[in-house]
Amino acid sequence: MKYDYKLYDKVLTNLMLDSLRDPDNLEIGENISDVPELKITFEGYGDLEEEIDGEYVYTEGGNTKMESYAIFLHKDTLKDDFEFPEHDVYAFTFGRVIGHRPKEEVCIYAWYDVENDVWDILPLEDRLDDDNEMTVKDVMKIIRGLNKRYYE
Repeated sequence: MKYDYKLYDKVLTNLMLDSLRDPDNLEIGENISDVPELKITFEGYGDLEEEIDGEYVYTEGGNTKMESYAIFLHKDTLKDDFEFPEHDVYAFTFGRVIGHRPKEEVCIYAWYDVENDVWDILPLEDRLDDDNEMTVKDVMKIIRGLNKRYYE
């Protein structure tokens, strides 16, 4: 899978930097995108693995120095006056889950390392599978369009 990873990383990192992210008020699932044509949500904290008194201790979501985000790109992102449509939300005993739309969108994950002030955008090849109708070519067309619209 060949694509311009440098451009992909640059545009998505810039979108994260420009987002309405408030580190003092992170709410899982809230759309923090600064642009209406895509959606960015806080997804939670990293897991914490540590040794305490010689015992291994694992805390799911316990590492508040690692923040997880989902960036949703819709197939119609570049259309004039497009606004990202709301997701269906399903409630379970363990929390709320949004209904992804693999025929219409791709979800790309990003991690923010708070201590080092570094963004890590997960590679596109980790996000596209047989459920997605969008291809690398489709995603990169959107990335190039967003770059032209906001960063050139």
